[in-house]
Amino acid sequence: MSAPQKPAAAAPHDPILELAEKLYIQICGHVYSAGGEKPQPKAVAQLSFKLAEVFQAANFEFNPTAIAARAAKEKSSVNLDNVKIDFGAGQPG
Repeated sequence: MSAPQKPAAAAPHDPILELAEKLYIQICGHVYSAGGEKPQPKAVAQLSFKLAEVFQAANFEFNPTAIAARAAKEKSSVNLDNVKIDFGAGQPG
């Protein structure tokens, strides 16, 4: 019998990748269905990623809901650089 295989680890959530994929599909649909000169698919992919990055940055600059969510997340996280632990406390010595 063979040992059970571990399930593959899920890829980390990447909102820029997800948005770039959606943009790529939409842009390709418009560009390649129209007449005229067509750009290389790689150029469309590069444009999609640039647009997704700019949109994500603008989202945190102009969207009040995204700004509040980011602020709440930052407040709820613990900065370990500011945590001081005294390992000698409570030990006889």
